[in-house]
Amino acid sequence: MKRFKLAKILKWVKHHRASLILSVGLVIVSCIVFKFQLEIFNRPNDTFFYLIQDLAFLPLDVLFVTLILERVLAWRDKMDKKRIIHVVISAFFSEMGASAVKKLSKFNKDIEGIKEKVEITPAWTLHDFDDLARFAKAHNYSIDSRIASIQDLKDFLLENKPFLLSIFENNNLLEHAAFTDTLWAVYHIVEELQSRSDLTNLPEEDLVHLSVDISRCFKSLFIEWIYYMKRLKKQYPFLYSLAIRKNPFFEDHVVIGLKANELSE
Repeated sequence: MKRFKLAKILKWVKHHRASLILSVGLVIVSCIVFKFQLEIFNRPNDTFFYLIQDLAFLPLDVLFVTLILERVLAWRDKMDKKRIIHVVISAFFSEMGASAVKKLSKFNKDIEGIKEKVEITPAWTLHDFDDLARFAKAHNYSIDSRIASIQDLKDFLLENKPFLLSIFENNNLLEHAAFTDTLWAVYHIVEELQSRSDLTNLPEEDLVHLSVDISRCFKSLFIEWIYYMKRLKKQYPFLYSLAIRKNPFFEDHVVIGLKANELSE
């Protein structure tokens, strides 16, 4: 038993060797400085008085560092990660996300009802986006994989598969679970379609299964797109002005400049 404890102690010392050496070195330096002070000034009472005083403030120093400074640094780190993930989300919707919404919306039998809700204008407020998000979460989507080209969807997703996989490599995705779930929903359709070489004569059960997958993916993408647009409205009005002119729910959008007074609304 004693040998086991000794072995654990030696293992711990070996693992923390660098920290122990640094700690011992700092203690030695401190002792040398105190010794040097006593030799020069020969005032041990003052030396020990200030030593005890410093020790009295030590708990406050620990409190400041651990509970205040550490939290501030953690908050800054969280904000930095949040900014990075927002850049990733913006890149996703710019490169393929908005186009994916457009492709998947073709399978929605109730797309006209959704279009009435997503006619976004420069005058929209953040509250309007919150209302749209509530609608997107509660809406009962009517998706049918038979009413549009599955092959066209497959070609689009396979073309963008390398980009999709590159996003998964970003460790900051852990900070945004909802967006990560959206990416997995998109990638699941990629795998489903890639596993089927012939999409022209799919059995009924496959078509039903694909309808469920498309519905899940469309809903998730729709919600994330709303929050993406809301963030552009709040933080990047110049990007927002272009995004509303490239609304993926409308095929006939025209990318032209807005008037200055429209941008300021």
